[in-house]
Amino acid sequence: MHFKLTGPFKPYVRMTRRGKFASMPAQEYLASQERLAWQFKQQCNGSAMPPKTPLAVRICIQSPWPNHHSDLDNAIKALLDSAQQAGVIPNDMWIDSLQARREFGATDCVEFEVIPA
Repeated sequence: MHFKLTGPFKPYVRMTRRGKFASMPAQEYLASQERLAWQFKQQCNGSAMPPKTPLAVRICIQSPWPNHHSDLDNAIKALLDSAQQAGVIPNDMWIDSLQARREFGATDCVEFEVIPA
């Protein structure tokens, strides 16, 4: 399954249970998660990877400004969490292979591909 997600997104931020309601970065992250999950849902047409199947994921994050404004692992976590929230990936513990890169691009865009490993 291949997805093209557009627009900027907020990388993962640490939060406590209470902090997700009080912290502005946490609220921005949760709102970003909803937008990403909506894009995943729009593009998957109800299909999802089978449960308990080893998966391989490839991610390319493109941004028009300097790419190093956040940790790459936090950006990956945000994308995987939203894919799981949208039901595209049943559980990210089944990801056995992960390739990720970020690069300069004309717009904020993410190419996201998930296949059986």
